[in-house]
Amino acid sequence: MLSSRVASLAAIATVVSAVPALAQSSGESAPTPPEQAAPAASEQAVAEPEAPASMQTTVTARRPFTAASSSTVRDQDFLLRPRPRPADILQVVPGLYTVQHAGGGKANQYFLRGFDADHGTDVALFVDGVPVNMVSHGHGQGYADLNWIIPELIERVEVRKGPYFAQDGDFATAGAVNLVTRRNFESSQLTLGGGSFDTWRGMFIAAPDVEGWSPVVAGQVYGTNGPFLNPERLERYSLFTKVTRDLSARSSLSLAITSYGSGWNASGQIPLRAVNAGLMDRFGSVNDAEGGNSQRHSAYATWRTLTRDDGEVNIMAYGVQYRLNLYSDFTFFSRDPVNGDMIEQNDRRTVLGFNASYRFRRQWAGITFDTLVGTQLRSDSIENGLSYDKARERLETVVDASIRESSLGVYAQEDIVFTPWLRAVLGLRADSFGFDVNDHREDLSSLDTKTSGVRQASLLSPKASLVVSPLPSTELYVNFGDGFHSNDARGVVRQPDPVTPLTKARGYELGARTRLFDRLDLAGSVFRLDLDSELVWVGDEGSTEARGATRRQGLEAEARLKVLPWLFADADATFTRATYVQNAGNGDAVALAPTLILSGGVSARHPIGIYGRLGVLHLGDRPATEDGLLTAEGFTRVDATLGYRGSFYEVNLSVQNLLDTVWREAQFANVSRLPSETSPSSCPVGTRPAGEADAFEGCEDVHFTPGAPFNAQASVSFFF
Repeated sequence: MLSSRVASLAAIATVVSAVPALAQSSGESAPTPPEQAAPAASEQAVAEPEAPASMQTTVTARRPFTAASSSTVRDQDFLLRPRPRPADILQVVPGLYTVQHAGGGKANQYFLRGFDADHGTDVALFVDGVPVNMVSHGHGQGYADLNWIIPELIERVEVRKGPYFAQDGDFATAGAVNLVTRRNFESSQLTLGGGSFDTWRGMFIAAPDVEGWSPVVAGQVYGTNGPFLNPERLERYSLFTKVTRDLSARSSLSLAITSYGSGWNASGQIPLRAVNAGLMDRFGSVNDAEGGNSQRHSAYATWRTLTRDDGEVNIMAYGVQYRLNLYSDFTFFSRDPVNGDMIEQNDRRTVLGFNASYRFRRQWAGITFDTLVGTQLRSDSIENGLSYDKARERLETVVDASIRESSLGVYAQEDIVFTPWLRAVLGLRADSFGFDVNDHREDLSSLDTKTSGVRQASLLSPKASLVVSPLPSTELYVNFGDGFHSNDARGVVRQPDPVTPLTKARGYELGARTRLFDRLDLAGSVFRLDLDSELVWVGDEGSTEARGATRRQGLEAEARLKVLPWLFADADATFTRATYVQNAGNGDAVALAPTLILSGGVSARHPIGIYGRLGVLHLGDRPATEDGLLTAEGFTRVDATLGYRGSFYEVNLSVQNLLDTVWREAQFANVSRLPSETSPSSCPVGTRPAGEADAFEGCEDVHFTPGAPFNAQASVSFFF
C-alpha cells in the first residue's frame, strides 16, 4: 500500500496487530475487527502452520472501518456457539437475531435494527458474494433461505449495517451480511453427532493436498423431529465443492458447486388463546399437514487479479436453480369453515448473475484516492403460484404466474485519505429494474384487477461517510446513505393501484470506536432509517398490502474484553423504536418490530485444548399490533458450549436453553378461527373479534411457534 495509506491506518493499528495473538490463544476473533474486503491474490488468507484446523488463524490484508457498526466476525467466534440451524451463525452479529417457524426447512426470520424483516425483505444476505434473497418469491419478497449452508465451511461473516455502502443494492436497507467460505483447510474432517429430539448429523470435509490447487469437497446430512408432538421429520442434505487455482502470483480462479435438498413437517403457529385455555399443548398443532420441501443447486466462478498499477479486478458469474413447495395454515377455519384454510405456495426459478469490480489507488497533492467501480447484473425466471388445499390436496388455484425480473446496478465509490486523521468516503449507486408478469389465470376481458404487464423503474442512491481519528486508538464516524428494497413484480404491474417498484430508504448514523488499556474494545452508534413505504407482498394471501412511511431510530453498543490471554467477554445491546411517521413521530408502532436485543457471554479457548462459551440472549417485549393491544412476549435464554481438541480429534457438547426457559420463538398477530368458535362471543378477553355475528371471521390473537426447551447436542470429529 502507499505510504499515506499506511499512515491512515495508524489509528486502528493496535486493534489489527492484536488479531493473530488473540485468535491463536483463544480461538476468538479480535474484538470487533475492521471490516474486511475479500482477499485479492496478494492478500489471500495464510493459515498459521502450528495451529490445528479448528483453531487456525487467518491473516489477511484489512481495510479500515467506514462505520462504527461495520465488522467482520471470524469462524473462531461463531463456531463456539450452539447452532441448531445453519442461520444461527448470524446471531454472532451484534443486534442481529434469527427465528424459525413452520419447520426447519423454511427460511428464517431476521431481526435487525428495528426490522422484523420477515424472511429477508430488508436484510441483504450473500454467500461468497452470491445473493441469497429471492425477488418476487412465492412466500414473501426477499425470501432468503440459508439452510443449505454447512457452518464449518464459513471462514468469516462480513457485516455492513445501514445503506451506506455502494456495493450493496436491493434489500440492503437495514444492512447486508456476506458469508465467506474457506479456500484452504489444514486437514480433512469427519464429524458425527446427535442429541435431543432424535437429532442426528453427519458431516465430512475432504481437503486433499494437490500441488497448484486448493480443492475442498464437503457434505452434510441432518435430521431431527424437533420438540413437537407432531414430529418434524426434517431431513436435510447438503453438498459443497470448491476448487481454487493460482494462475500466477497475481491472479487466481475458483469454481464452486453446491447442492441441497430438504423435506419437513411443521407444527405451524398456534393460537395463544387455545394454549391458555388448556385446549392444546404448546408443542401441539392445529393442522398436522403443514410442512414442505425445498431444493437449491448453484454454481459460481470467481476470477481475481492484481493489475500493474496497484489495482484489483474481481469478476464473478453465477447460476442458481431453486424450488420450494410450502404448505401452511395460518387462519385454520376463518376463510373456509368446511375445508379449512390450508394454502400451498410454490416457487420455481432459475437465477443468472454477473458481478464485476475494479479497484485502484492513486495519489495527488499528498491525498490518497482509493477508487472502486463495479456493476451487478441479475435475471430471475420464475414460476410461482398459490392454491387452497386440504391435507396437501389442491382445491382451488388462486395464483399461477410466470415472472421475468431483471436488474442492473452500477456503482462507484471514492475513499479519500486527506490526512492520517481525516478520511471521507463518497459513493453513488444506480439501479434499474424490469418487471414482466404473465398471470396464466387472468381473463383480461372480465377482471377489474389486472396482474399481467410490464414495468420498469430506476433509482439513484448517494452515499457519504466521514471518518475522524482524534486519538491514535479512537475513531469517529458520520454516515449517510440511500438504499432500497424492490417490491413483488405482481404488485408492481397490477392495475389499478400498482405499488412502488423500488421502495426508497434513507439512513443516518453517528458512531465511535475505541480501544482502551490494550484489552478493551468499545463501539457505539446512534442511527435513523426512514423508509418511504412498508409496501410488501403478502405471499400468504396472494396479494399486496400497502403500509405507510416508517421511521426507525436506535442505539447500538458493543464491548469486547480480553480478560486473560485465553479468556474473553463480550456484550452487545440494541435499542430501537419503529413508528409510522404520519403523526409527526407519534404514529402507531410498527407491528413486530424488535425494540430491545441484548446479548453477552464469556468465551474461552485454553492452549491445552479446552474451549467453551456461556452466553445469554434477551429479546424484549414488542408490539404485535400497531395499536399495542397484543404483545409479542420477550424472553431470556442461556446457552452453553464445552469442548476439547486433541491432536487428531475433537469432542463437543452444546446446550441450548440451559435453564429450560419457556419462550416463544416466532410470533405473529392475525385473525384465526378454531372449530369451536362460532361467534364474536367466542373470543376470550385479551383477543379481538373480527367480523360481525353473521359474518364471523375469528379472533385476532397472538400466534406463535414455541421455543425449544432444554436440549443438548454432542459431536465427535476426527481430523486426518
